[in-house]
Amino acid sequence: MANQYLNTGKFGEQAAGSYLTEKGYTILDRNWRYRRGELDIVCTKDNILIFVEVKTRSFQSRAEPVETLGKVQKQTLLRTASHYLCSQGLWEKECRFDFISVTIASEVHINHVKNAFEFSFVGGRNAPWQPW
Repeated sequence: MANQYLNTGKFGEQAAGSYLTEKGYTILDRNWRYRRGELDIVCTKDNILIFVEVKTRSFQSRAEPVETLGKVQKQTLLRTASHYLCSQGLWEKECRFDFISVTIASEVHINHVKNAFEFSFVGGRNAPWQPW
Protein backbone atom coordinates (compact mmCIF):
# COMPACT_ATOMS: atom_id res chain seq x y z
CA MET A 1 0.00 0.00 0.00
CA ALA A 2 2.79 2.44 0.90
CA ASN A 3 4.47 1.63 -2.43
CA GLN A 4 1.28 2.72 -4.25
CA TYR A 5 1.43 6.14 -2.52
CA LEU A 6 5.12 6.51 -3.42
CA ASN A 7 4.37 5.66 -7.05
CA THR A 8 1.44 8.11 -7.14
CA GLY A 9 3.62 10.85 -5.65
CA LYS A 10 6.47 10.14 -8.04
CA PHE A 11 4.07 10.22 -11.01
CA GLY A 12 2.66 13.56 -9.80
CA GLU A 13 6.11 15.10 -9.45
CA GLN A 14 7.06 13.92 -12.94
CA ALA A 15 3.82 15.37 -14.36
CA ALA A 16 4.44 18.67 -12.53
CA GLY A 17 8.02 18.80 -13.83
CA SER A 18 6.86 18.21 -17.40
CA TYR A 19 4.18 20.88 -17.00
CA LEU A 20 6.70 23.42 -15.71
CA THR A 21 9.16 22.65 -18.51
CA GLU A 22 6.39 23.11 -21.10
CA LYS A 23 5.59 26.50 -19.54
CA GLY A 24 9.21 27.67 -19.90
CA TYR A 25 10.56 26.95 -16.42
CA THR A 26 14.09 25.57 -16.03
CA ILE A 27 14.30 22.73 -13.49
CA LEU A 28 17.40 22.99 -11.28
CA ASP A 29 16.75 20.29 -8.69
CA ARG A 30 14.21 17.63 -7.78
CA ASN A 31 13.67 16.13 -4.34
CA TRP A 32 16.42 18.23 -2.75
CA ARG A 33 16.78 17.19 0.88
CA TYR A 34 18.13 18.77 4.00
CA ARG A 35 17.64 16.89 7.25
CA ARG A 36 13.87 16.32 7.58
CA GLY A 37 12.87 18.70 4.79
CA GLU A 38 12.50 18.16 1.08
CA LEU A 39 11.98 20.53 -1.83
CA ASP A 40 9.99 18.69 -4.50
CA ILE A 41 11.06 20.92 -7.39
CA VAL A 42 13.42 23.88 -7.55
CA CYS A 43 13.24 25.83 -10.79
CA THR A 44 13.69 29.27 -12.34
CA LYS A 45 11.71 31.48 -14.66
CA ASP A 46 12.19 35.15 -15.46
CA ASN A 47 15.24 35.26 -13.15
CA ILE A 48 13.15 34.17 -10.14
CA LEU A 49 14.05 31.09 -8.11
CA ILE A 50 10.91 29.05 -7.42
CA PHE A 51 10.40 26.35 -4.82
CA VAL A 52 7.48 24.14 -5.86
CA GLU A 53 5.58 21.87 -3.48
CA VAL A 54 3.69 19.12 -5.32
CA LYS A 55 0.69 17.23 -3.94
CA THR A 56 -0.80 14.36 -5.88
CA ARG A 57 -4.22 12.83 -5.39
CA SER A 58 -5.65 9.83 -7.16
CA PHE A 59 -9.20 11.11 -6.61
CA GLN A 60 -11.00 14.42 -6.15
CA SER A 61 -10.78 15.43 -2.52
CA ARG A 62 -13.26 17.67 -0.74
CA ALA A 63 -10.52 20.04 0.37
CA GLU A 64 -8.34 21.95 -2.04
CA PRO A 65 -4.85 20.37 -2.02
CA VAL A 66 -3.21 23.73 -1.20
CA GLU A 67 -5.23 23.72 2.04
CA THR A 68 -3.29 20.65 3.15
CA LEU A 69 -0.21 22.82 3.71
CA GLY A 70 -0.22 23.51 7.42
CA LYS A 71 1.92 25.94 9.37
CA VAL A 72 4.44 23.27 10.37
CA GLN A 73 4.92 22.10 6.77
CA LYS A 74 5.33 25.71 5.62
CA GLN A 75 7.98 26.26 8.29
CA THR A 76 9.76 23.08 7.19
CA LEU A 77 9.68 24.26 3.56
CA LEU A 78 11.03 27.65 4.62
CA ARG A 79 13.86 26.10 6.62
CA THR A 80 14.76 23.73 3.80
CA ALA A 81 14.63 26.52 1.20
CA SER A 82 16.89 28.64 3.40
CA HIS A 83 19.47 25.85 3.48
CA TYR A 84 19.17 25.48 -0.29
CA LEU A 85 19.82 29.20 -0.77
CA CYS A 86 22.89 29.01 1.47
CA SER A 87 24.31 25.87 -0.09
CA GLN A 88 23.95 27.27 -3.61
CA GLY A 89 25.17 30.79 -2.80
CA LEU A 90 21.79 32.25 -3.76
CA TRP A 91 20.87 33.96 -0.49
CA GLU A 92 20.06 37.30 -2.16
CA LYS A 93 18.17 35.74 -5.09
CA GLU A 94 14.53 36.71 -5.53
CA CYS A 95 12.38 33.66 -4.94
CA ARG A 96 8.84 32.50 -4.32
CA PHE A 97 6.94 29.41 -3.22
CA ASP A 98 4.49 27.80 -5.64
CA PHE A 99 2.14 24.89 -5.21
CA ILE A 100 1.10 22.36 -7.85
CA SER A 101 -1.70 19.90 -7.30
CA VAL A 102 -1.95 16.89 -9.56
CA THR A 103 -5.25 15.02 -9.59
CA ILE A 104 -5.30 11.62 -11.26
CA ALA A 105 -8.73 10.46 -12.41
CA SER A 106 -9.81 9.53 -15.93
CA GLU A 107 -7.28 12.16 -16.98
CA VAL A 108 -4.52 14.08 -15.23
CA HIS A 109 -5.44 17.56 -14.03
CA ILE A 110 -2.74 20.04 -12.95
CA ASN A 111 -3.44 23.19 -10.95
CA HIS A 112 -0.51 25.62 -10.51
CA VAL A 113 -0.79 28.24 -7.77
CA LYS A 114 1.94 30.89 -7.98
CA ASN A 115 2.97 32.57 -4.72
CA ALA A 116 0.91 29.95 -2.92
CA PHE A 117 1.81 31.17 0.53
CA GLU A 118 3.65 33.99 2.26
CA PHE A 119 5.97 33.66 5.19
CA SER A 120 4.81 36.78 6.98
CA PHE A 121 3.43 34.52 9.72
CA VAL A 122 7.00 33.79 10.87
CA GLY A 123 8.00 37.45 11.07
CA GLY A 124 9.47 38.18 7.64
CA ARG A 125 11.25 41.52 7.51
CA ASN A 126 12.85 42.37 4.16
CA ALA A 127 10.41 40.77 1.75
CA PRO A 128 7.50 38.30 2.03
CA TRP A 129 9.73 35.41 1.01
CA GLN A 130 12.62 36.35 3.32
CA PRO A 131 12.09 35.11 6.87
CA TRP A 132 15.27 36.69 8.22
